[in-house]
Amino acid sequence: MSVQLALSAALSGLRTTQQQAALASHNIANATTAGYVRRDLALSSSSVGGQGAGVKIDAVARRVDELLIRDARHETSRYTGQETRASALADYALVLGQPQDERSVSTQLSKLQQAFSRLHDMPNDDAARNGVVSQATTLAQSLNSAAQAAQTVQADARDRLGIAVEVVNTSLHRIGELNGAIATLDAKGGDTGDLRDERDRLLDTVSEQIGIRTYNRDDGQVVVMTRNGQTLLDRQLAPGDTPLTIVGNDLMANGASLSANPDTDIQSGRIMGYIQTANQDMPRALAQLDELAAGVVQRFQNAEADPTQPGLFTDAGAAYTATAGLASRIAVNAAVRTESWRVQSGVQAAAPLQPGDQTQIAKFSAVFTATGAFSATDMPASATLGDYATAMVSAQQGYRTGAEAEMNARKISADTLQSARINRDGVNIDDEMQKLLLIEQSYGASAQVVQVAGRMIDILLQIRG
Repeated sequence: MSVQLALSAALSGLRTTQQQAALASHNIANATTAGYVRRDLALSSSSVGGQGAGVKIDAVARRVDELLIRDARHETSRYTGQETRASALADYALVLGQPQDERSVSTQLSKLQQAFSRLHDMPNDDAARNGVVSQATTLAQSLNSAAQAAQTVQADARDRLGIAVEVVNTSLHRIGELNGAIATLDAKGGDTGDLRDERDRLLDTVSEQIGIRTYNRDDGQVVVMTRNGQTLLDRQLAPGDTPLTIVGNDLMANGASLSANPDTDIQSGRIMGYIQTANQDMPRALAQLDELAAGVVQRFQNAEADPTQPGLFTDAGAAYTATAGLASRIAVNAAVRTESWRVQSGVQAAAPLQPGDQTQIAKFSAVFTATGAFSATDMPASATLGDYATAMVSAQQGYRTGAEAEMNARKISADTLQSARINRDGVNIDDEMQKLLLIEQSYGASAQVVQVAGRMIDILLQIRG
């Protein structure tokens, strides 16, 4: 090797180590930057006329494991979907209570039964009569509160669904812009690492909101689809384009409905959780409450002399007309609030019964032991009011605990994959510091070669002189 080639090789080594040091420093500086992927220089040997002439830099390499990223996003998306649903169910269950809780509907119904039992023993006692009226009012209010809680959770889920859809659409617009920039820069041989980092962060954001699939084109652009194959992004979006839209209570992806079967059409993400809460969980909860309210209103109405007229409980002051929405409308008959003797003699009675007469009280008490039909989802088809109320409260708590158990399992899986992703693609400061030490040694060696080559050239010039 000639002195000139030796000097050229050493200088290429100096240039390379200089860029390696800068890149390692850049990695260290971004060690805590969310979504940053470690960079390395892709190097190869340089030769001139078949002889080694040092090293050359081919590119700044950003190496990621696409399969690991895909799995991490999918598990995170499944976790966020379950977390959203579990949170909504917990909010509702907090108001509904456990079967044994003081505030639960089942407890309030049991207390009303006990109040009638006391009245049966003391039919002439004003305190016992007022106790029945007070407990009946508390039961109606408990059903009202539970229905209001379910409606609030449902409305909140719909509001949050709108926000999540906006987040997805905004992110997809930016991803489309990055796709174009990456394709252009790739064609020029430029470094697209920072653009790809930003795009991956946005894809992570989208996957938290809705389950997605992605694939990369040869020009570096990424195509985004829902889990069931509905395309969300395959080109740069025009201003005003909305891949996801909400029409009424329906979520649409480019005109195709995703709300009917979110488990199969969406599969994961917060959007699935919001849709399940708004379209499945809370409507089911309201239907169960309405069935209980209908049972209470109808059975006490049937215990009266005229079962077509309002009884102890009413549908907003009127006789029973419809089950839908009844839990929100159920109220104690205004007549018993002003004339408590009616809980002993009958709400429709024209005059009080004889003191000590327990006939009507016995009819009211029989309401709690009679078995009737129910048609709500996941509820017994035939049960007493108390058994139905206990089953309803237990079922709602079961939905909550089931969702929380699923959420916790998904979180473990998601955290494991995210840690694996960070460990593989992220920055390990200890490794980068060791690289800097090696770079320093390499730089020193190349510098020494330059010095030796320089002295050799000086000697040759002296000889020629």
